[in-house]
Amino acid sequence: MRQFLYISPYFAPQSQVGALRPLKFSRHLPALGWQPVILADLWPSDRTDRAMLQQVPADALVIRDYSAKAAPTWQSWQTQGDGAQPTENKPKLASWTDRNLPAWLNNPELVPLGEHSVDLPHARQAALKVIRDYPGIEAIVVNADPYAALLLGADLKRSTGLPLVLDLRDPWSVCQARRPRRPLPMRWLEDRLERWCVERADRVILNTANTLADYLRHYADLPTDKFTFIRNHFDRELVNQGTHPGFDRFTLLFLGRFDRLLPPDMLLQVLVELARRGVAPEQLQLVITGDFSQAAWQQARALGVDRYVVLHPHVPYHAIGPVMAAADLLVLMVVPGVTQRVNAKFYDYMSAERPVLAIADNPEVEQMLNDSAAGQMLRHGDVAGVADAVQAELARGRQRAVPRQPIGVSSPEAAAKLAQILQQVARPK
Repeated sequence: MRQFLYISPYFAPQSQVGALRPLKFSRHLPALGWQPVILADLWPSDRTDRAMLQQVPADALVIRDYSAKAAPTWQSWQTQGDGAQPTENKPKLASWTDRNLPAWLNNPELVPLGEHSVDLPHARQAALKVIRDYPGIEAIVVNADPYAALLLGADLKRSTGLPLVLDLRDPWSVCQARRPRRPLPMRWLEDRLERWCVERADRVILNTANTLADYLRHYADLPTDKFTFIRNHFDRELVNQGTHPGFDRFTLLFLGRFDRLLPPDMLLQVLVELARRGVAPEQLQLVITGDFSQAAWQQARALGVDRYVVLHPHVPYHAIGPVMAAADLLVLMVVPGVTQRVNAKFYDYMSAERPVLAIADNPEVEQMLNDSAAGQMLRHGDVAGVADAVQAELARGRQRAVPRQPIGVSSPEAAAKLAQILQQVARPK
């Protein structure tokens, strides 16, 4: 079995979305002849899920030493249990920073590398030790964000000469959603930090075709074969644990959360339009499994559609399959105006057999929905069109099965693409 160092600060038992892509890769790469030696992090504040840890292959090599917090937190976690117990999904209160800081200051883009930057010295020493302890390592792969890990990978490439693959879950310097929020000095700094990493990498993997095109334009002076893309992907076995009691009426399921970049306004306006057309809350509900702020709840009340909105109790990632199966229409929303990103939940929806309704401005999403025959995409602002689509689905009845056509977004297919890249860049030591 060939080995590579997989630098992935987010990894099971962490339950945030950044831990899912490396977990899925690690489950399927060994069958393709590649064993990742995973350098992972774990903080006391991390939300964790014991069921996800059980999905890590028994023979996986996971070293929890990316930061000084990781090993003691892991030790404590093993003895005390994790923090992923289901909790009631209550309206989320505004944070202290949201209430007290002006908008220009309450901006995470003011800190270019985030809180993970302080761990770089420890992570470097830990990574070098892993390379010494596993002399068969033939390459380095970095899962980012956190983007600070890209700097670690580039430095290790310089120190060890090992081939380097950077896997960006989301774009960094050219991000459509975040770049405009960065003050010019931070934009200048992040451009140069990313270029320093990209120039040293043997391959840079983006996770959508549109992002790949943007990176090729941004780095037009670099060889085009340095860049490629592997979309996010679904692993049915990870999400189909447990059962769900079902819903008592036609259910639009929004599997995710709203935030400053993706407010719920559009969906609330669709509910207003459906109410105007005579669709009653006894006929239809919008079930939300993620964060729904106090302000959003007040907005729903002001619009008179709060009776349509149901906040579902917390659903751990490993149990979302039964929830999707219980729903009637899976609703996806992509940040308005953004063509680079495809929400991770899109790929979870691809593992189900319920129709998908996407609200997005991304032709790549539309193309994948058309190719897979999973559903349709409508643009942000097209309230009447979305309401038409919901009514049409309501008329078709509940629990309609929509088999997917294959479009290459299963985890085994994605792992095969990464294995091919490793084969191209790796060289036995």
